[in-house]
Amino acid sequence: MPVPTTESVTPRRLIRDEVFLRLLDAIVDGDLAPGEQLHDSEIEEWVGVSRTPVREALNQLAAMGLVEVLPQKRTRVAPIDIPRLRALIETLGAIYVSVVRDTVPLLTAGDLAELDEFAERAEADARNGVSDDVRQSHLTDSLLNIYVRRLDNKTIARLSTRHVPELSRALKATPSLRGFELGAPIIREIVAASHRGDPDAAADGVRRYWDIALTALVDDLADTVDDRDAGSDTDARAGAAAQKAG
Repeated sequence: MPVPTTESVTPRRLIRDEVFLRLLDAIVDGDLAPGEQLHDSEIEEWVGVSRTPVREALNQLAAMGLVEVLPQKRTRVAPIDIPRLRALIETLGAIYVSVVRDTVPLLTAGDLAELDEFAERAEADARNGVSDDVRQSHLTDSLLNIYVRRLDNKTIARLSTRHVPELSRALKATPSLRGFELGAPIIREIVAASHRGDPDAAADGVRRYWDIALTALVDDLADTVDDRDAGSDTDARAGAAAQKAG
């Protein structure tokens, strides 16, 4: 397991939280790739802690769908599961449509300024190419966080914390920019509707973003996963044939 090269934990956070956040960032950013074996001893050495907080963090990540605990106590980064991802997008989309509709009347001038800033970044990204640093933030992170924070619904906040990282990881792994390009003008429409105080139009924009932009992103990711799996199957068959011939 090629662990990232960062310093050991600091005492400012609880140890179990620090380990969890380190692993979460490494998985979402792709430093720990889908299917990567996770060895407790290597993680312990990386973050400089004992086995107990490492296990607690891995169990927490497993509950989020980012880690798999396999038979014989083996653990790995969960592969990207396209059907699961599509179901997650459908569920989160329904939730966020409702969140935005309920929140638009509550937005402050500061919230609207943040929305404007995000829309400008999204449009610039669509023109110039989306960098790795901002892929996962498109609507699933920075933009929707403004609405979720203003609504101040603890249940919604917990759902976002639990499930958005899985979606963010997939968006960052998507090689195509097509979904981001399709989504940028819809983001501007969502922000404009929020400025007008039109909750139905803003909510409809979120629905269309999910139906158009995120669907395109997942379709392109599915093609990549299918190609990789096909290549792996070909390599496995070739290896088996060579072994048999030998």
